[in-house]
Amino acid sequence: MRLESEIRDGVGVLHLQGRFVTGSDRELETARQYLEKMGIAKAVVDLTAVPYIDSTGLAFVVELYKSLSGRGGKLTLAHGNARVREVLEMTRIREIIPMFDGVEAAEAALHEHGAPVC
Repeated sequence: MRLESEIRDGVGVLHLQGRFVTGSDRELETARQYLEKMGIAKAVVDLTAVPYIDSTGLAFVVELYKSLSGRGGKLTLAHGNARVREVLEMTRIREIIPMFDGVEAAEAALHEHGAPVC
């Protein structure tokens, strides 16, 4: 698992790449703490380069959602492939965290009030 992060217009964008494996949760937790330290309350998790999401990835998404929500923030997801979308639907996470076809659309939704879920 590789993670690159950037802050764009007050939104943290986390670009994930590769498979979630045991031990990658440390890097993901560091990213969550970084957003908190920087005062970033809105974030996008870019799943473009994630072939599959497992319990480690689901735990990260849920913990990030809880962390941001607890500070009045929001989380969106972007670009999940069919396998990722299926797991997110089976676990009902997509009912809580909206997913968009692109990072830009996910960012825009964070700036709007009452944005539609794609």
